[in-house]
Parts: sequence; C-alpha cells; structure tokens
Amino acid sequence: MTLVSAPPPDEGRTFSDVLELLGRDRPGQGESDKLSLREMVEAFGERGFGAVILMLALMALFPWPPGGKAVFSVPIILIAAEMALQSDKVWLPRWLLNLSVSRKSYRAAVEKTLPRLRRIERLTRPRWPGLTGEAADVVIGLICILLALMMALPVPFGDALPGLTLALFGLGIIQRDGAFILAGLAGTAVCGVYLTLVWTTVVAVVSGIGSWAAGLF
Repeated sequence: MTLVSAPPPDEGRTFSDVLELLGRDRPGQGESDKLSLREMVEAFGERGFGAVILMLALMALFPWPPGGKAVFSVPIILIAAEMALQSDKVWLPRWLLNLSVSRKSYRAAVEKTLPRLRRIERLTRPRWPGLTGEAADVVIGLICILLALMMALPVPFGDALPGLTLALFGLGIIQRDGAFILAGLAGTAVCGVYLTLVWTTVVAVVSGIGSWAAGLF
C-alpha cells in the first residue's frame, strides 16, 4: 500500500477549480499527457477522501466500455473503507495510483460537468455537524462501499443511481455539509428500492422461463 500525502492545495480553490486545473496540459507533454490517480489524490490534499469519491463517481457516470464501471468502483471501495476505519490519510495500492487516463479525455468529460457542479457548489456550506463528524464518517464509509459495489453490477441504470448518490456523499464530505449527506442517505434508500425491484423482476422472469421450459417436458 502507498501513502499519498502532499501539501494541502490552496484553500481558496473549490473542488471544481482543482478539477479544471488537473485537466490542463503540462508544458512539453501535449495532448498525449496522462493524468494518474496519484496526481488526482495529491491535488486535493486533506480533502482527498471526499474529493476522490466525488471525482470518481462523476467520471463513472459517463459511458465506458463493459466492465469500465468496476475500474472506478475498486478505488472508491478502498477509500470508503479507510474512511470507515478513521484513517487520517488516503492509502491506495501502487498499481491503483498508477492508473491513468489521457488528459484530453479527462478534460472533455470534466468540461461537461463543471457548469452544473459550480452551480451546486454555491449551494453548499458547513452545516448540521452531527451528520459530518467522525462517527458519521464510519457510517458513510460503509454505505459508500455498498454503493460502489452496486455501481459495478450489470444492472440497467444501476450505475447511474449509486454514482449520483456517491457524488452527493463526496460533496457533503468535502464541504462538511450535512444537507448533502442527508440527500445521499435518501439516494441510498432509492438505490436499495430500485435494486430490490430489479432483483425481484429478474427472479420472476427466470422462474417463469423455468416453469415454461418444465411444462414443455
């Protein structure tokens, strides 16, 4: 495991500001420059837990090849587990930190997200500390693990709901905003109901096909 620590970023920068800065090309690298998960984590400093959960959740909402969602789920699960265990810093395996995407692709995805994200950021502020304290972090971490697992399942629209809910939790963690944590809890309930309905439907369809096939013989 590798400890990621870096000087905290300029506190005047919002989450969306850091996202935008990460998309800029490095001098001499051009469009082929890669953006690694290590660089993303280091860019957020002390805000790493919520920031990386939010960033990965937002990126997972875009179309990806089959199995692509699981790539985002793995680091979210590890980071959420560290939150639940009250870790002070983000720890990730070296191979995960070395995962990268082209800065051009990252920038294209972020540019679609930034306008809405900035509007939402203006609504956030520290409030309802009972939902953002250390005890709450344990519960939120466990819930985020379940949501990340759900996001990786091959369920129709099953990735969008947990992805959006993870984004709410991530923003709530960064801003210490209990209102967004509460919204995340409501989103978790919706995800649970949806997954239950999908599972019930799949079981009913499989059972019906089984009964039909048995009737043929």
